[in-house]
Formats: sequence, C-alpha cells, structure tokens
Amino acid sequence: MAGQRYGLRDYGYKRVSDSRSDADRERLNAAVTELQSLLGGDFRLTLKRLPDISEIHDASCVSGENVRALLLWSAQCVRLAAELEAAARCCRTIDQQLRHQIEDILDDLPGQLETSGLGDHNGPLVKPRRKGLAGWLKLKSQRAGAAQETRDSQRVVSVAEAGPGHREPLSAQSPRLTDAPEADATVLTLGPLELHVAGRRVARWNNLKARALFQYLLIHRGRPVRRDALMNLEWPDHTTSSARNNLNVTLHSLRNTLGGPWNGLQPILYRDGCYVLNPDLTWWIDREEFLSALRLAQMIRLAGDPRQAVSNYEKAVQLYRGPLFEDDVSSDWYLAEQRHLNELYLEALEGLSEIYFDLGEMTEAQSFGRLALTSDPCCESAHRLLMRCYASEHRQELVTRQYRLCVDALRDELGVSPGEETLRLFRDLTSFSR
Repeated sequence: MAGQRYGLRDYGYKRVSDSRSDADRERLNAAVTELQSLLGGDFRLTLKRLPDISEIHDASCVSGENVRALLLWSAQCVRLAAELEAAARCCRTIDQQLRHQIEDILDDLPGQLETSGLGDHNGPLVKPRRKGLAGWLKLKSQRAGAAQETRDSQRVVSVAEAGPGHREPLSAQSPRLTDAPEADATVLTLGPLELHVAGRRVARWNNLKARALFQYLLIHRGRPVRRDALMNLEWPDHTTSSARNNLNVTLHSLRNTLGGPWNGLQPILYRDGCYVLNPDLTWWIDREEFLSALRLAQMIRLAGDPRQAVSNYEKAVQLYRGPLFEDDVSSDWYLAEQRHLNELYLEALEGLSEIYFDLGEMTEAQSFGRLALTSDPCCESAHRLLMRCYASEHRQELVTRQYRLCVDALRDELGVSPGEETLRLFRDLTSFSR
C-alpha cells in the first residue's frame, strides 16, 4: 500500500498541480482555510452547549428561567446553522476541486501505471486517494482542536504551578486599551465600537457602511468572507453591478480608515472573491480576549483552583463594557451573537458569585449577584444565589425581599412566575422561621 501511494504522488500529483490554474489553487486554499477556522474551538463549544431533547422537554413549563434558557438555545441554533451553512459551502468547493484532480489522475492513470510498474495494483491505486479526502478533512479539524487544547492546557498548568493561594492584582489581570500598545489595531466591540489604529483613535466614521463591513469582518476574523455576502449584507436590493460598485467604494473608505505605517501591507486582503482582515497585522479585539478569559476561567475552575478562576472571570467581566456593537442601531445580523455574548457575561458573573459564596466571602458574592441582576433582572439563578447569601447571614427579611423582587421582575418582564427550583429554595430557607 505504501508503494502505491508513493507511485500516485510522484507520477500523478505533479502533473495535476502543473495543470491547475492559479484561480483553482486559490479557491481550494481559501475553502480549506475557512473550513479549518469553522471547525475550531468556538464551533465545538457551541455544539457542546446545545441541549438534548430531555432538557428541552424539561424546560417546557412556564417560568422566567425556562424562557431564558429556550431563548439562549434558539440563538445558539441560529448561530450554529450559519456556521454549518458556511462549512457546507467550503466542503462543496473542496469536493469540486478534488474531483477535478481525480479526473486528471484517472485520465493519465493507464500511462502512469505502465511507466511506474504498478499495473498489477490498478484496483486499489485510486482508492487510497478517495479515502484520504475524508481523513484529511478530519485531520485538519483534529489539528485545529488539538492545538487550542494544548495551548489552554499549558496555561492551566502554569497557573496551577503558582499555587492555590496565588492571586495577581485585578489591575494586572484586566487588559485595558493602554495595555495593548504593540497592537497594530485595537478594537473594542463590547459596548460602543472603539477603534485605535497604530495608537491613533478613530474619532468618527466618515462612512457608516464602512463601519458595518468592518464589524462583519471582525466577527468573522480568520474566515474569508465572500464578496457576495458583503454585497447582500448592505445592498440586498441593488443590482449585482450596483452592489459591487458600492462595495468597492466602501472598502476604499474602510482601507483609508485602517491605514497606518504597515510597510506596504493592506489591512484588508482580497483573495478569490473573499475578503479577510490581514493576519500579518496584530489585532487586539476585546471580544476575543473576553472569550479566551472565560474559557480559561472555566477550565481552571474545573481543575480545582477557584482563586485563579476568579482572576480570569473578573478579567472577562471588566472587558464586557456592554452589548456587542451597542451603539449600532442600523444592523441586526449580529443580534444572535450579541445575545450569546450577554449570556456568557451573565455566566461569568454567576460563576464569580458562586465561587465567592463557596469561599464564604459573602460581600463579593452579593456584589456580583446584584451585577448579574442589573444586566438581567429575570435571572432566577442570581436571585437564588442572593437568597442563599442572605440566609447564610441569618437575614430572613432579605431572603423574602429578594424572592419578591424575583416574582415582580418575572411578572413585569415576562408575565410568568418563578420556577419550581426558586419556589422550593424560598420555602426551604424560610420554613424554619415560621
């Protein structure tokens, strides 16, 4: 079998490579790159967070917490559908290009068999190539996941070695805009959009369409975005020619906004009908830092180091200035991602509150619990945690008040009553005082 693969590679592939056009090669490379990015850590994390059928059935009863859970699952499904559609498009492109290669190989195969001395193996010769396609795609995904897991594991080990009682100052843990002077472009997306290019703040956008395209490229950073996707995003009712002209004008304005001392590097690259933020420039984006800090916090918490988990949770909380693109009132394509990030922010606040509660530090636990309710007054888990905090301090009147606040918020915001878990906790915490 090894001899067969060697013969196919040496006698067949070179001819195919020489015969393919540059456009075909670029199309294949772009599709593989985008697919590899799609199958990265965020995609796998979204899959893990999807509920199974029993969880959906369990959330069918009327309560504010169940409504919130169903809304979150709905947003995750919408996001996953978009990712799957993009992955399917990449796979179709890869399949098309590989079929062209196979056809070229098969056209030239009889002559190659005679010159290579592999004529006795005419059956299995092409089979490893077909089998290799599925294995190759799987390997690309595994390598992307393994690389991220290795980096995260190394960071967990380094944190664990510092000792369970070690905790760096919060100011050292929370990167601010001034903490990334080495970045070519620093972008704050959580809250109002803020952009610094080579240390210079972009005070205003001369072209709002340019801002909208930039936001789209930011969320899809590392994944090539097709030209027609950008055209449909901003000019869905225009003719193809008109939309393309508008896109070219808008991209020219965006490139001027992102212009800097890049030694000839373009901030936005165009390859085979796709646009992407230039990976050779250094981009510091708060959304990416937020997701990284939250992922690390969750891993460290599972590893049994609550103090270091607190540091990373607090880093994520400080990075979250507000909803994604909070000052953009003209677009809605990012709303599912905005809702997803807000849920992750609530998870960080609840995680901090829970850890501090377990550590017996009630002031901090209550502070982060209230902050969660400021973001979402209907968050029943935060209400329950505050009720437990007050009960541990024997402040029964505050337990009752918190429960009433929960009832009022759910009624006013969603028109529902607290869930069974909240009601049962309230009864348990107040039963001995009756």
